[in-house]
This record gives sequence, C-alpha cells and structure tokens, in this order.
Amino acid sequence: MSSPLVTQFRRGGVSQEVRLTAASGALPLSPSDQVELLYLLTRDSDEGVSATAESSLAGLEEESLVTVVADVSTSPDVLAFFCARSTSERVHEAVLRNQSTLDESVATLVPNLTERNLEFVVVNQTRLLRHPPIIEAVVANEHLSADQLRRINELKHDFKLDREPEPEPVAAGARVEGPKKLDLGTGPAEEDEPPPASTEEAAELYGVTDDVQDGTPEEQDEKQSLLAELVTMSAAEKMMRALKGEREARLMLIRDRNRTVWSAVLSSPKMNDADAEQISKMRNVAPDVLREISKNRQWTKRYSVAHELVKNPKTPPEVSSKLLMRLKDRDLKALLRDRNVPEQVRRLAKKRTRTAK
Repeated sequence: MSSPLVTQFRRGGVSQEVRLTAASGALPLSPSDQVELLYLLTRDSDEGVSATAESSLAGLEEESLVTVVADVSTSPDVLAFFCARSTSERVHEAVLRNQSTLDESVATLVPNLTERNLEFVVVNQTRLLRHPPIIEAVVANEHLSADQLRRINELKHDFKLDREPEPEPVAAGARVEGPKKLDLGTGPAEEDEPPPASTEEAAELYGVTDDVQDGTPEEQDEKQSLLAELVTMSAAEKMMRALKGEREARLMLIRDRNRTVWSAVLSSPKMNDADAEQISKMRNVAPDVLREISKNRQWTKRYSVAHELVKNPKTPPEVSSKLLMRLKDRDLKALLRDRNVPEQVRRLAKKRTRTAK
C-alpha cells in the first residue's frame, strides 16, 4: 500500500514548490514509495518537475531499484518505465522475473538484453505464446545464442507461429511513448484554509497553547522556539521537517492544515506505534489523519491505538464502527457513557454489549 504522502501527490493539487522538492529525490521514503513517487512526478505536465524526477530516478542506487522492481506489488506502469529506460542488467533480470511485468513491456526491453538475460525470456514459453511480438524481438537481438535461436525456432514450428504475419520488431534503444502527462498541480486543494499568519494563530493550530503547563521551562522554551520556526516555513520545508524532524515537530505538524504536510508526518520513517497512539488521541487533527492511521495494520494491531481512534469524536464513524468490534467489554460500556462519541458508534457499542450477554 502506498504511503499517505504518495497518495496525496496522486490526488493532485500539490504546489509546484512541493513537487519540485519531492522530484529532487531528497525525501526519506522507503525505496518502493520513493520510486512510485518519482515515477508519478515524471508524468508531471510541468517540464521542470518531470525532468528533475527523471534525473532522480536515473540516479537511484541499483540495489534499491532492484528490490523495488523485483516486488510483485510494484505497479506495472513503473515496471514498464524501467523496461523502456534502464540499462542495468540486474534491473533487467528483476523485471523479467517479476510476474507483474506486462508482455508489452517485455517486448520493449528485449532488444536491449544481453544473452544471459535473454535466457529468462526464452524459457518463458507461456509469455512467448501469449505475446508473439516478443518472439520476433528476441530473434532480432544480436546477442541471441545459437542454442536460444534453435529453441525459439522449435517453438515457432511446434505451435505453427511461422504462419502468423511477423510484426515489426522494436529497434534496440528505441523510446516508447510513455503514458500521458498529468497536471498534478490541479485537484483538491492542499489546504482548506490558509496557513497561520501569526505566532499566536500557529500556537493555537499546533496545540502549543493546550499544553502550556506541561514540561519544564526549558521544554516550553524549546516549544516556543520550534513554533517560531514553523511559522516561517514554506509548505515544502514543513514537508521535509515532517519527514525528518524530531518527534515534537511531527506532533505539531500533524495538525497542519496542509494535507501534504500531515501526510508527510504519517509517512515519516520515524513514525512508530507510540506516535500513532498519541495522534489518535488528538481532537484537533483532520478526520482524514485518523482515517489514514486506521489503514495502517501495524499501528492498529496495537489495542490502545484502535481504542483511542474509536473514542476520538473526530474519527469518521465508518472507521470507528469497524474498530469497535475489537474493543473489550469494559471499554464498550465506557463508550455508552461518552457523549462525545457519535450516536451511531454508541448504538453499535450498545448492541455489542447486549450480544455479549
């Protein structure tokens, strides 16, 4: 499953500054999320963004790239991209071994294969019979060995493929027209309201005024200093801080009005179960933040996370209703007395307690 940040980019409506930052490849994402996001940005209608993303993809470490293209959950579109562009033999092998790679993508890749990697194509008779243009591309490859050609000819003879009209083989190094460009700058707005215009407004938004009594004077000074920093940051800078920053910054930025910013918090490699539980308690985050937390099985396996999501009045009722089925009897009874919980959820809790009797 894609990270919340990748999902947000796919929705569109992301500013050019944020897209350029992501296209630089500097975001600390998992290899699969990084490749998926960069591939998406190569399709950006903004030439600066798409060119930057192409360059970042080309500069990815081979080891990380091989891991991604070998994964059957990788999008066929991403695999097709590397079939058309990669020159790495290891990437070629991983793509060919991946059952998710489309036949048309293999046909595109064949002219650029070495003898060793051609073997992965020749032995896959099911694919060859399913998509005969691959056969003609194999025959046209100058690295084809005599033994490989013999086996291809036997296949063509046995299945009477010689009677079919031969399609035009794909020329070595040919660039295949990619998918259409996307206007990733249009779509649902990144934020429903403008960012805070003052430190006071930011303090209220980020919850600093809520816990002003918490912690030592030194800790409070650190919070005020951090708050002053956040007020001056652009959306792109907040996104980077959300991904790479300290826990205190992330727990402030999860309340940001900008979807890209709070999505980055949830996509941070530093996020853990304890963070998810803390955020699940917050009453001043967007409902979609809680919805995204509920989608992460690793986090919701923790009983306290599921419990806090059900108790939170900002959690969408359809999310609470599913998680409620896991609650213990004593917690179900407590929900019946909690007037902050939506009536729909309390009714379901009441029904469950009756069933338990």
